[in-house]
Amino acid sequence: MSENGDIAHESAANAASDAGAKTAADAENKVDAMFEYGYRKSNYGPDELVTDAHGNPITVTDAMMSVEEAAAASTSTPHLCFYSPRIPGNTGSAIRLCAMTGTILHLIEPIGFNFKDTKLRRAGLDYHDMAHVVIHPDFQNLVDSMPNSRIIAFTERGSKLYTDIEYRPDDILLFGPEPGNVPEPTDVMFGPHVAEQVRLPMRPVDPSVKRHKRDMNLANCAAIATYEAWRQLGFAGGE
Repeated sequence: MSENGDIAHESAANAASDAGAKTAADAENKVDAMFEYGYRKSNYGPDELVTDAHGNPITVTDAMMSVEEAAAASTSTPHLCFYSPRIPGNTGSAIRLCAMTGTILHLIEPIGFNFKDTKLRRAGLDYHDMAHVVIHPDFQNLVDSMPNSRIIAFTERGSKLYTDIEYRPDDILLFGPEPGNVPEPTDVMFGPHVAEQVRLPMRPVDPSVKRHKRDMNLANCAAIATYEAWRQLGFAGGE
């Protein structure tokens, strides 16, 4: 090959190398930009639940609101409260619901799962979602932190339908533990701090069918209640 041919070949190779490097750099920049919006890096630790704005793993509690921040926050929807939740998938769905509607989720201890639970991680949560969550050590802590808020308990024994209530942004929509072997905590759901007990309508059990009464999924109930309250408030802040 002539000297001119060698030079041309080398120039072409250099150009291809530069183009490849630019493509790789563009791809890396694109991924970095994605991390800015809370997407997770592919190599994050398996025990980490959320990432910060750069895709770096952080602890769950670092991403959550404090009790004081939650009480002082201005919201367009009522607050949502799960008393002693036990199923991580339900809580994960509720966290995403709250992030999408601007609702604050209050979780009352004891909580029946670890926040590193795989089923909770499947909800694909990031720190933006967890910024709508606050944990209380007990129910009285919630009551004391928001003394001017109405607590509306959702229970199958409620005397009113959930649509009979005129909701306010500072209301607290209270849900008890998922159905199971533990009975509904009557001291919480029917205590003096509760302003109303309401229910979601369901078809009655057919007595000819020999099975236990079925209950609605907790996350689904929370979504129905939250969107009804938000609808009454004109979907303020939504689009």
